[in-house]
Amino acid sequence: MNRLWHLLRTTIGRKLILALTGIVLILFIVGHISGNLTIYIGQSALNNYAHFLQTNPMLWVVRLAMLAIVMLHIALGVAVTRENRLARLETCHAGQSWYLRLYQRRMIISGLVLLAFIAGHVAHLTLGAGVGEVFRLKDAGGHVDVYSRVVMTFQNAWIAWTYIAAMMFLAIHLKHTVRAVFQTLGFSRENYFEFFELLSWMVTLAVVGGFISIPLSVQLGWLALP
Repeated sequence: MNRLWHLLRTTIGRKLILALTGIVLILFIVGHISGNLTIYIGQSALNNYAHFLQTNPMLWVVRLAMLAIVMLHIALGVAVTRENRLARLETCHAGQSWYLRLYQRRMIISGLVLLAFIAGHVAHLTLGAGVGEVFRLKDAGGHVDVYSRVVMTFQNAWIAWTYIAAMMFLAIHLKHTVRAVFQTLGFSRENYFEFFELLSWMVTLAVVGGFISIPLSVQLGWLALP
């Protein structure tokens, strides 16, 4: 604990922990989309996957741990961004264009949008806020019918396109995070740059494309109620 506190008090330590929490969140997101994509296998596949998670005794431990990691990541992200901005002010012109200043704040902006999205998404699909009777539907095996819950939710165009818009912010955040993680961990040499740039694009397109495909498939009628 003392070592962690010491790291948090140094700029290098904050960047290192920011990178490590970023890795954990990237792995969580990849795991999350992998599970979500079982919706294309069918109703039973998604519902069985959801049942496995919901009956796992470690579920709330993982949820609370991820919440703590998200909050730590946000706090460190804000701190590091502020430090970087102050450092740039010493070398950059005071009359920066407004779009350059906005670009420099992209991680904070996208991060806060994602935080608001996560809160709403969890409240809606996990806790059932505003869902109504669909939240209590069961499938033929007696499991919670998550498949029907997802399809009926994304049949609402407002919800579907708001979700898709939020995923654009995830793309901004994820693309930068994947590349920044490797740079922070020391893979910043010129001969590594193109590889990690390509890797960051591949991870971002795969993850965000997977998330977007679900509401889009519902809106296009490719995913429908059984």
